[in-house]
Amino acid sequence: MAALLSYALTSVSDVKESLGIASSDTSKDNLIIRKINQATRAIEAYCGRRFLQTTYTQEIYNGTNIDQIILKQRPVSAVTLQARDTTLNDNDFETIESTLYFVESEAGILDLVFGAVGRWGAYAVTYTAGYATIPEDLAEACASLACFYVNNADGSDIGIARKQEGSRSIQYANSDQSFKSIADQLGINEIIDSYANMPVQTDR
Repeated sequence: MAALLSYALTSVSDVKESLGIASSDTSKDNLIIRKINQATRAIEAYCGRRFLQTTYTQEIYNGTNIDQIILKQRPVSAVTLQARDTTLNDNDFETIESTLYFVESEAGILDLVFGAVGRWGAYAVTYTAGYATIPEDLAEACASLACFYVNNADGSDIGIARKQEGSRSIQYANSDQSFKSIADQLGINEIIDSYANMPVQTDR
């Protein structure tokens, strides 16, 4: 039996309900778990972030001679910022007083009251980021994607423009089965895009 990812964006029960499978029917549980994992990984890869609340220890960031550090994850709930002390040991870090920076929680940005020294690996950040509870719209989007993967588990319908089922002919609107195309067909693209990490243009 496959194991559900600890950071899965939806639940087996929600996907089974969407598929019209009774909770007592466990015959497809293994497939459903695998496809929830696949959908979770696909959404996180597209968005460039981990959604479930997680603590990140001493992530290394370069100094860029501006007064901001853009974290890899968000929203942020706790931060400890350290600067590399190269005078003693290249692997030593000194904690920077919290009064010397401000946290833009939703954006995952540290606004510094000093210019970040322009040096590779100049700073280490330990922080907690993500959602304690996955937002409902994101969970529903993942459930929809997982259902798509379950219904196309054998790959027989993927990339096919036309399919014949007995006397019935099915014309697919779009045979492009990239993640972006699937999300668009399922009507979840705007939800997923709203959570995606886009390039940030600093105002400093």
